[in-house]
Amino acid sequence: MKKTKLCCTNRAPNDEEGEEEHDQKPYILQLPDHLMVQIFCKITTKTLIQCKRVCKSWRCWLADPQFTRDLLSRTPASLLVSGFRTPTSKDTGHFFIDLDRASILNRASNDVVLKLFSIKPNVQRSRRIHIVGSCNGFLCHELLSEVSNQLYISNPVTGESLTLPEPTNPGRTSPGKYGFGFSPISNVYKVVRIRYPIKGSEEQAMVLNVGSGIWRDIGGSVNSFGITDNGIYLNGFLHWIGRRRSEGSLLICAFNIESEHFRELPLPPCSLDLKKTRVKLGVLKGWLCLIISSRVKINVWVLKDYGVKESWTKEHEIRDPLGCFGTEILKFTGKGKVLVSHLSHLHAYTPATMGLVWVEVDELPAMVVEAWDLIPSFVSLKDITKGLELPGTLCQTLLCAF
Repeated sequence: MKKTKLCCTNRAPNDEEGEEEHDQKPYILQLPDHLMVQIFCKITTKTLIQCKRVCKSWRCWLADPQFTRDLLSRTPASLLVSGFRTPTSKDTGHFFIDLDRASILNRASNDVVLKLFSIKPNVQRSRRIHIVGSCNGFLCHELLSEVSNQLYISNPVTGESLTLPEPTNPGRTSPGKYGFGFSPISNVYKVVRIRYPIKGSEEQAMVLNVGSGIWRDIGGSVNSFGITDNGIYLNGFLHWIGRRRSEGSLLICAFNIESEHFRELPLPPCSLDLKKTRVKLGVLKGWLCLIISSRVKINVWVLKDYGVKESWTKEHEIRDPLGCFGTEILKFTGKGKVLVSHLSHLHAYTPATMGLVWVEVDELPAMVVEAWDLIPSFVSLKDITKGLELPGTLCQTLLCAF
């Protein structure tokens, strides 16, 4: 790893006073950056946030752009749960939960739960805000209000949020679907908006480079796809479930974030009766996966060689005693269990015994609205928009409780 020049390490090479001061530092503060990254990536996010308050050196490390990117590349994803504290609450909150450290048969202590920053937009008559995309520790939110729909990018760990501009000539369009992803080639984050005109049959696909302030119409590239859900990001591509306009059959639509071209991916070799099944995309162990739910079971297929139809493999078959149409798979834990949401409550499913246990974890919301895999990140929104025009407002949110 390239040696990072940190704000806390400025010292003249031959300065005897500086050498003496360096020798008096605790040994852990004298470790090179690449070792500190390896140490920090093994610490829980809750503890890591507390590390920022230990000393100037650690605060500098966790604010340095190169160091935080290296840390992000080595940090595994956690489960982000969004929901209400109580059934009568009006405001949703975001929570990280580490189920691999929690006891799911008994009430777990709150050391496995971290309450994160939540967006509090200053918009009157707002109906609700929900997550439409997740990428590299950042969330993309859509605020639905009586006035208009507004998009935001946020980092729930650092508490930063960025208001995205609205298209200059959006036209009269119906509520659409979104995708939020990252191009590792050009090092740019992009938001894709796909909307259907109120009159007419052609979709409108628009792309915004985060920080640029300009929505670009990329043409009728998705006219035959009929996107039905928000996009899932994986390795430089966004993925949606869609239907062919001509025949109504199911398809997987992929969008190359760098080239901004759409393509169709092959489906797994299984029967998909759209009247009897529900289909959802996800990511499992770094592979694109397709979750197919029927009334009696849930099948999970993974695409192990991207774009190759023959590489589709059925990884899991789950039989749900509560009825699969009311159950959504959220995450496969390291202990061989499956975390699911059933009727807005968290449950842990054990495939070997087909047992379903209600997960009771202190500090978690009583009602789960949505859940995403998210890598805890200390990368600042200022770093991903540096050098670009900032059309929205970059601010620190005020809600913080952990």
